[in-house]
Amino acid sequence: MASFLNFASDPTMDTLSVTLTNTRAIDGLIFAANSAGMTPEAYAERLLTTEGHRFADANSYGVVTSAGFFARFTPAEYANVLAASVDTVEVPEKIGGLATEEQYVAYQAAVLEYSMLEDPTAEETATYEAALGAYQLATTAENQAEVDAAEAQNAAANAVKALLDELTAAEKVALDDQRVTDGLALLVSMELLAASRPAEITAYDRPFPGGE
Repeated sequence: MASFLNFASDPTMDTLSVTLTNTRAIDGLIFAANSAGMTPEAYAERLLTTEGHRFADANSYGVVTSAGFFARFTPAEYANVLAASVDTVEVPEKIGGLATEEQYVAYQAAVLEYSMLEDPTAEETATYEAALGAYQLATTAENQAEVDAAEAQNAAANAVKALLDELTAAEKVALDDQRVTDGLALLVSMELLAASRPAEITAYDRPFPGGE
C-alpha cells in the first residue's frame, strides 16, 4: 500500500503527522534508524532536515545568512549593539580589603569549630555568622562597589561581543537556534532591543501544503 500523510488543519502547520502504511518502507526506516542508533522518529526528521531535497528542510526555511540576520536589525539597533560590545572600562585597583593574619586565623578557627558541631545552638550559629561577617568586612575593599560595577559592565560588553563574533562568523544562522534565542534575550535584558523585537527579527514566511 502507498504511504499517506495526515496533517493538522491548523493553517500555520505547527503539527504534521506522517503515517506510513507501506510495511517495507516502515521496516526500512526502522532498520536505517537502528543502524544509525536513532529512533525512527528522529531518523525521519534527519531525512527531512539534513538529507532532504524538495522536502521542508531546515536548510531552506528559517535559515538566513549572517549578513541577512543582522540586516533584520534597524540601523539604530545595530549601532547600539556594536557600541555595547566595546563599552568596556578599566577595573579600578582595590583599596584595602586585605585581612590581617590574626583575622584570617580567627576566621579559619571559627569555620573549623562550627563544622565540628553536630547540632549547633542558635547562639553558636550566631557567633559563627558574626565571625563570617567580620571577616567579610575585613576583606571587602573600600571601593568594592566601583570594582563590581566595572566588572559587571565589562562582562556585559564581552557577552555582546561574543554573540556578534559567533553569529558574524557563521555562514548560516538558523532563526530558532538557541544561540539566537538567548542572544536576543540578552539584548532585550540590556535594553538594546524592545521586548517585541526578538519575535519580529526571527519571523519568516512559512510554507504551506500545496504551495511551491
